[in-house]
Amino acid sequence: MKIDNSGYITKCILLIISGGLIAFFPQVITWMFYILGGIIVVSCVFMMFTSLGSGDGGLLSSSSIIGILIGVGVMFLPKILTLGITIVGGCIFLVLGIIRIIKALCSQNSQSNRILSGIIGGVLVLSAILLFVNPFSAASAARVIVGLIMIVYGVFNGYVAYEISNRNAGYTSSSPDIIDVNNFSVHDDK
Repeated sequence: MKIDNSGYITKCILLIISGGLIAFFPQVITWMFYILGGIIVVSCVFMMFTSLGSGDGGLLSSSSIIGILIGVGVMFLPKILTLGITIVGGCIFLVLGIIRIIKALCSQNSQSNRILSGIIGGVLVLSAILLFVNPFSAASAARVIVGLIMIVYGVFNGYVAYEISNRNAGYTSSSPDIIDVNNFSVHDDK
């Protein structure tokens, strides 16, 4: 039976394109937020001016002001998310690192396990400090890593689609999709 590989091909293309954009062209995504926020702001300003002339006034003007604020928020969203993700990640690394160090100091395990746990805890604490000190560079490194992982996953989906097409190439219409079992019997004597 033939297997449809169009889903794998679609995932391959989308993951490679989006991973490439995220890893190597982050400004494209930032500009998309700027354009979307600008469209929201311009349409809300237009709505406010038309509501003043039509006599609808109060309700449309207040919703226009809220819309303008939302549009400006959308424009600043990439920076806010970058800062927020690195601060949350830094807090998580800091807590995990301190817990590791405390477990290493209080543990009854062998000396080598305690040392390894302490080193891992120290690395986590240093990573947290790095995230707090320079959040935008750390977020940039994380963005590149996530983009590269998406590209690798896209290439994997492309390989799966290639293998499915090779398997489907060996399929002939003479091999039926449904197996005829009328002339086949199973004996259940034990």
